[in-house]
Amino acid sequence: SQGVFKPFWLIISSLTCSLCPLAIAMAGLLRTALRAVPRPQLPASFTQANKASIPFVPVDWVFRFFPYFSRDKVRFMFRFNQISFGCGLGYFYLWCHTPYKCDNYDHFDESMLYKYVKGKMEKTGQLDENLRIKVKHFYPQTQED
Repeated sequence: SQGVFKPFWLIISSLTCSLCPLAIAMAGLLRTALRAVPRPQLPASFTQANKASIPFVPVDWVFRFFPYFSRDKVRFMFRFNQISFGCGLGYFYLWCHTPYKCDNYDHFDESMLYKYVKGKMEKTGQLDENLRIKVKHFYPQTQED
């Protein structure tokens, strides 16, 4: 009957060909072979590193090379929090928030598309017209200004 949905397994089971038993046997063999292949695993030091570490320094190195720093677990946690906070603050204020960078808008880098469109407007005279009608002040000006 047309227009009636048939499940996939009914379509497959209705096929009558001499290769179907062989294909089913090969599928079972393939499934068994895939289960027998060992799956690669990362070392435990890599999988556990994100749970307890100072940024960029493995904790086992801290306990090995700085025994005085890691003698007490509570003090170590306190110092770890202080160092992490200091690194985050330093990253924000010293790297991401550099003062007086990109604040001079008279000398911004003009992209190739900007230069192309500006040159095209200069050739047609449209740039002069846009500069003529451009508003250069926020508040309305009187005649004496």
